[in-house]
Amino acid sequence: MISTVISLYVLATLDAMFSGVCAASGRDARIDKRSYYVNAMIHGIGWGQVACLVGLLILTLAVYASVDPGLAVEEMIQVGKRMISVYQLYAAIILLFFAVRAIPNVDIRSMTSTVAFGPLTLIRPAVIVFGIGWGLAPGVQSTVVVAGVLVAVLMVPFRILLNRWFDLVEVNRL
Repeated sequence: MISTVISLYVLATLDAMFSGVCAASGRDARIDKRSYYVNAMIHGIGWGQVACLVGLLILTLAVYASVDPGLAVEEMIQVGKRMISVYQLYAAIILLFFAVRAIPNVDIRSMTSTVAFGPLTLIRPAVIVFGIGWGLAPGVQSTVVVAGVLVAVLMVPFRILLNRWFDLVEVNRL
């Protein structure tokens, strides 16, 4: 159980970090943007922790609302394990391209932005929905399904919310 929770937490934190970088992209004209992107990652991770706490609250309420709380926890663990199988592949691909991006070549860095991170950002909502759907596929209690749908509603627009955050920060900076 603990390994499932920790794995999902790490994957959610990585997603928040990636979302922070995506939301910050194209907003700064400096040549050397390392500190800017590190700051964007920190903001993404910070807001991701808020999302994780809200998700935990949703899951806790689902357990307490369930007719059989023990079964709900067992089902959530099984759903989480199935979700991990989807999300770890997506995270591994993103991390692979971050490693490629570490090569100090402008052409390679530009290519990773265009060829990798653009499409990966585009499919992120579908990956979230597919992962939760794959987790819920075997059939679980209705409270677990509702919790899964609410977590999807929380995570799918996360990057859009980060975009709004960076808009506010940028306006206040001017």
